[in-house]
Amino acid sequence: MSRPLPPNETQRLAALQAFELLDSPAEAMFDDITALAAQICGTPIALISLIDAERQWFKSRVGLDVEQTPREVAFCAHAIQGSELFEVANASEDPRFCDNPLVTGAPDIRFYAGMPLSAADGCNLGTLCVIDREPHRLDAAQRSALQALARQAMRLFELRLQARRQAEQAALHQAMLDNAGSAMLITDGQGLVLRANPTSEALLGYPREQLQGRALSELLHEPEQLRQRMRELAESRGMSSVGAFETIIGRASEGLPEVREWTYLGRDGRHIPLLLTLSQIRSQDQQVQGYLVLAHDLSQREQAQQRLTRLAAQLPGMLYQYLQRRDGSSCFPYASQGLQDIYGLSPDEVQEDASAAFSRLHPRDLPLVAAAIRQSAEQLSTWHQEYRVQHPIKGPIWVEGTANPQQLANGDVLWHGYISDISQRKQHEQLVNEFIASVSHELRTPLTAVSGSLGLINGGALGEVPSAMAGMLTIAQQNCRRLGLLIDDLLDMEKLLAGKMHFDLADHALQPLLELAVQHNQPYADQYRVKLVLQPISQPFRVRVDSQRLAQVLANLLSNAAKFSPPGQTVEVEVQPCAHGVRIQVGDHGPGIPLAFRERIFHKFAQADASATRKKGGTGLGLAISKELVEHMGGRIGFDSIEGQGATFWCELPTLPSGASE
Repeated sequence: MSRPLPPNETQRLAALQAFELLDSPAEAMFDDITALAAQICGTPIALISLIDAERQWFKSRVGLDVEQTPREVAFCAHAIQGSELFEVANASEDPRFCDNPLVTGAPDIRFYAGMPLSAADGCNLGTLCVIDREPHRLDAAQRSALQALARQAMRLFELRLQARRQAEQAALHQAMLDNAGSAMLITDGQGLVLRANPTSEALLGYPREQLQGRALSELLHEPEQLRQRMRELAESRGMSSVGAFETIIGRASEGLPEVREWTYLGRDGRHIPLLLTLSQIRSQDQQVQGYLVLAHDLSQREQAQQRLTRLAAQLPGMLYQYLQRRDGSSCFPYASQGLQDIYGLSPDEVQEDASAAFSRLHPRDLPLVAAAIRQSAEQLSTWHQEYRVQHPIKGPIWVEGTANPQQLANGDVLWHGYISDISQRKQHEQLVNEFIASVSHELRTPLTAVSGSLGLINGGALGEVPSAMAGMLTIAQQNCRRLGLLIDDLLDMEKLLAGKMHFDLADHALQPLLELAVQHNQPYADQYRVKLVLQPISQPFRVRVDSQRLAQVLANLLSNAAKFSPPGQTVEVEVQPCAHGVRIQVGDHGPGIPLAFRERIFHKFAQADASATRKKGGTGLGLAISKELVEHMGGRIGFDSIEGQGATFWCELPTLPSGASE
């Protein structure tokens, strides 16, 4: 017999699993329903049947010993096809069921009536059904009663699930409350303590029995401080007085987090400085049920501050907290004395306003630092930057900063970080770069001569090359070209770092530049049997760039994408508008960027596979050069990648207003 399946079978099975009923123990509230159904309908058998993928399982049964039957012989599998009562007066005469083993054998079904148990989303989980061993018909009153009992069974399913969820939630909340590292109090809407966790008992010295039922304002708050703040609040509102609990909850009464320092009185009379965070507890219908009070002990703050000051004084750099407010202003709430070594400023000079520190940044580096801070704030990602500072005593210095952002409750962002002077390291790098550049210049002339000579020989200028020598000469010429590319990259990097590279910035339509880049780099991609594809561009973007330098960046990105793509794949070039102008994306279907390599990917000579036997060639300078070129043209560069699923490298460039002339 074919097994009928409802059109929403997948959704129906998921809904059935969600109710967590299958294979659960018997429950009296469901047994009462089947007993009533059998009694009202005058049948020896009544079942609450649930239909899963392979069987019908009985949550409750009267007059039947088995717990389940195969789905393919289940009458209920037919009943769940519709939404109305499904009734079979005499199964032995019904062509759908006359040869059913449940009809021809035990339990000898003749009469069946099943009402679908329908969830709120319309999925039928099973039926409430009644069965007789004799032909039978229900009268109108019995049908109505069976339908009402089915609705009641469905309501009990929902209440049962809700109760289980609430019990789980209550257990979770209790576990969180009992194991929280901070003191936590729960009050009702009038400020009476309903619950307190063990941490609050340890902090305040009160057993929870002495806290419960007592008002926060009467038992815990230091009276004079509370009275003073009540007067201040009343004056600010132009009122004669305000209530104690109204003063304590502050903005929490409006649904906003209230964060403020208070002094509590411990049981032993101690004055305990606390940072209180109060927030509303609401029911499902959004009615305020009470307040959650988190109390953070500040007693150790002064000692910790002193320890931090002593430790920070031993460090060669600057420890700091940097706060960026929602209105765009910023400050350094904390800065060690190392601030003097980095910016030539005292902590007091930047505690309320950070502009004095930003004024010391090198003009060319200021936009890069600001952009990195914006990105870190938007993504809550680590801020890391190397930049120059115009120190009033030392002169120009190089510094390196790293900080981790924290989103505060009021929307501000607070960074915790460290800045160090890396001038000596930069001087060492400069010496190395100058040495490499010098060697590169010295190598270029003889290498050009050798490469040209090999080209002439291989081209037959001296006659036909003996076959025994041809292979070796070809390899030599190829390696000369590779060495030439390395020298070109080294010289480009030296020019960039020395500020000697010329940029001919002009207004250009973006699409022709991209089309040319795809055309020029397709022969390289052909070596790897990869197709470069420029996706349709939504609008005529215009950019102010050096067209040759942008072509160099695109060549690096396209050649890398082709090199790391499997044969037969495509590399897609896409253009999208972005907050900073326009974003050019080069996406491949290669192995992606290993996690361990991502922080170094734009560093000089960086290779994901740096072994002597690596399969992919390259100098490790292309992306470092691209980063410098893009940033010199006022843009930024980055990538997105999931290891094993390819990589997308992008560069963002500022755009010109539409209609601007070239």
